[in-house]
Amino acid sequence: MNFVLVEALTFGLGRLVKAAEELNVTLHLLTYNPDIYFYELDKIDSSNLKLIKLNTFNQDDIINYCTSIEDFGGIINLTDTWTNSVREISEILGCKGQNPKSTTICRDKSMLREVLSKKGLSKGKQSLVKVHEAFNTSNIDYPVIIKDPSGTGSKHVWFADCDEEFYSVIETIKNKSNLELVLVESYFKGTLYSAETVSYQGETKLISVSSRVLSDIPLFMEKAISLPLDIEKNGLEHVEPWIKSVLSAISYTDGFAHTEFIVTDDSLEVVEVNPRLGGVQIGEALCQAFDYNIYKAFIEIALGVRPEIFSMELVKKKSLGQVFIYANTKGSFANYNERNINHKTTTIYPCAKIGKKIENLHDQSACVAILLTEAANSEVALLNALSEANKIQILMEE
Repeated sequence: MNFVLVEALTFGLGRLVKAAEELNVTLHLLTYNPDIYFYELDKIDSSNLKLIKLNTFNQDDIINYCTSIEDFGGIINLTDTWTNSVREISEILGCKGQNPKSTTICRDKSMLREVLSKKGLSKGKQSLVKVHEAFNTSNIDYPVIIKDPSGTGSKHVWFADCDEEFYSVIETIKNKSNLELVLVESYFKGTLYSAETVSYQGETKLISVSSRVLSDIPLFMEKAISLPLDIEKNGLEHVEPWIKSVLSAISYTDGFAHTEFIVTDDSLEVVEVNPRLGGVQIGEALCQAFDYNIYKAFIEIALGVRPEIFSMELVKKKSLGQVFIYANTKGSFANYNERNINHKTTTIYPCAKIGKKIENLHDQSACVAILLTEAANSEVALLNALSEANKIQILMEE
């Protein structure tokens, strides 16, 4: 059987192809820019993956390709950016995919907050603001987050603690983005985590909880992650029933989900639910942590088979920490110096080809590599990753 991937996450193709080989299916990766996947593609040699350069922003081109395939099984969605497009195309083609109700909610952060509030799962307040129209700030309960309602990759996220900061952000948005509408929502005070889950026909399994480190306010760039956390030792045992209630509330019946959440003084609050596996190297870290190819579940779900992972007890073999290596100046990425790192426990995965233009230092587009380390527990893995990352020197050219 043949399945189409409309783009993918930067990493994880290799694991997905191994699962395709095991399950005897062929994956067709449609991409407007194969260079995005240069690291993975350079290491894959398999007849179970076909790479097709195609304008993935044009739905007609995707539909025409899908209808040209014999024994076409459907589209496997791996990204945020193409989630809505995949949903619409799947409906046109009449093929099964993720629950369209849930993906619609996930890709509209205002709708997500509204649903969770109605279900008693969020105390947060929100309002939608038209950037180019006058707005009364008297009802804003500061501090707040201002964001693109359908954003991803830490792009278009701002912080405001008073009217002056709010109006300054709105002016920045007017002058430096194409956004017409922004979401203003409560800033939750507490510690940030993420949960990785997989669902099939309404059944959900919690795979892992991860710690997360962000850059200083007012930016919200991801800096580091460690997983899997010991949820009992870290007082997070209540996360599992809570995340299942959250996903049930938004009709999340099938597929991986990456949910970022805050542990506040008196509750858990969703930041966002992404209808996919976590990005960066979360997937790879989970595979190493449990010594199991979790990507197999993507294809099993597409085949209409209850994933094997539901019948398994996931036993942690090791913990992983990862740090995102960012360019610190604009220009062309030339390379990085890694000669002082401990290669026995540390691996660097390049995100940027040499020569890539770095024009924005304030979101994940400035990430040039991901550093992954292992240890006996997540706390040490994170410390090791941070220590090794300090040894990396990024080389840039003007």
